[in-house]
Amino acid sequence: MRSPVLAVLAAVVLGAPALAAAQAGDAKAGKAVYDLKCIGCHGEKGDGKGPAAELLMPQPRDFTTGLYKIRTTANKVPWDQDLFRIITDGMPGTSMPSWAVLPDKDRWNLVAYIKSFAADKFKEAPKKLELPKEVGSSAESIKRGKEMFEAIECHKCHGAEGRADGPSRAELKDEWGHPIPPANLTKRWTFRGGASRTEIATRLAAGVLGTPMPTFIDSVEKPEDIWHLTNFILSLGPESPGYATLVTVTAVSDAIPDDPNADFWKKLTPNNIPLMGQVIVDPRNFDPSVDLVSVRAVYNDKEIAFHLTWDDPTQSTEDPAKKLFADGISLQFPPQPSSGPERPYFLMGDASDAVYLLRWQNGKGVTEATANGPTKIAAIQGAEASGKAAYANGQYRLVMKRPLVSKSETRPTFTPAVFMPVAFQAWDGGAGEGGTKMSLTSWYYLRLEEPQSSRRFVIPPIVAILTLAVMLLVVRVANRRA
Repeated sequence: MRSPVLAVLAAVVLGAPALAAAQAGDAKAGKAVYDLKCIGCHGEKGDGKGPAAELLMPQPRDFTTGLYKIRTTANKVPWDQDLFRIITDGMPGTSMPSWAVLPDKDRWNLVAYIKSFAADKFKEAPKKLELPKEVGSSAESIKRGKEMFEAIECHKCHGAEGRADGPSRAELKDEWGHPIPPANLTKRWTFRGGASRTEIATRLAAGVLGTPMPTFIDSVEKPEDIWHLTNFILSLGPESPGYATLVTVTAVSDAIPDDPNADFWKKLTPNNIPLMGQVIVDPRNFDPSVDLVSVRAVYNDKEIAFHLTWDDPTQSTEDPAKKLFADGISLQFPPQPSSGPERPYFLMGDASDAVYLLRWQNGKGVTEATANGPTKIAAIQGAEASGKAAYANGQYRLVMKRPLVSKSETRPTFTPAVFMPVAFQAWDGGAGEGGTKMSLTSWYYLRLEEPQSSRRFVIPPIVAILTLAVMLLVVRVANRRA
């Protein structure tokens, strides 16, 4: 048995992957783990046709083909540690979770059993992928990467700004004939196979098997262009979303612009809120499209305004004849603040407790409504809300405004320094989302910052003047005594 000291030394000298590669799994023991944890999606035969498969998009992996999307090899055969890592980390943006909760031994046994579904494919030895010499990020490198992004037509799938809205999106299918959307390159934390510079460069060089994503090592003009392209992709979005736990509303004294593209909004720090698929009532949304909304909010003495930004690869309006839904988003509040912790049911209230909705739908604009559940929504007559939306390069920007003070018990009044519950819902009509098929959040809190007093601009100069006067008086008295 290897001693703990030797294991640590091996990890340091050879690296964790080399240590992991030395571990061999037991396929027979792996079958027991597979039957317990994996069979529901991937199926008894490993063909991706488990009982839950029809509910999932993308479809579970078919192990019988021996094709694996994420690998660090120059040929089609992955290293064992490639499979081990996917089992450990999961696949972001899919129903494949992380199985890091399983002991290492169980995961290695799973690797051995999964390989048995296509044993012939693993007769060929994996070949090491050699990346070109690394090029650090710089303005020049990013510029060159952008040129390559356009030259090798990455934008046709991923879109001009990387938001998965390219013109070829609707035509893309995987090896098994299933529709497959391109990755949103602005959301690095969702990258399958990792989001580090080396991992992104590896995806570009090796491609993603079973998908329309080819290897680009032979498509770029020079091998080092792989790194320039990597640096450009890294420039498209942040490393992590930096999720907010509180939506802060900033006090302003000037008029609030309606234009969602106004520079006014760009100066405000966004509150990034994650959304999940609604899976409580039918129809459920197991593959939500909108997974994040960025909220900027301000108020003055008359009104409150919300600036919302979210990604949507297609712009959709309602068309009942074609069974198409409209893109939309909604902010949800209790009609009146509560002194205690009680709040209405987060899924648009229920029969006993209604909620207030500030809603926008593409083609219908901004409306106000009350809801006693997701199927019992009633428009508020005499609504006072307004808004303006803009769509470009796979992203919506929206401003919704309404009076700060309510004249009705069905609408909340927003008060500075008070924590107000708020929840969000969103619909991507192009992905078939409508009604209860949505993305949503549970309750968050929203707080209006207290207006800053103008005294902070007046008092310091007065103190400075008085201090100077006292100093001059002291000097004058001292001179007289001298």
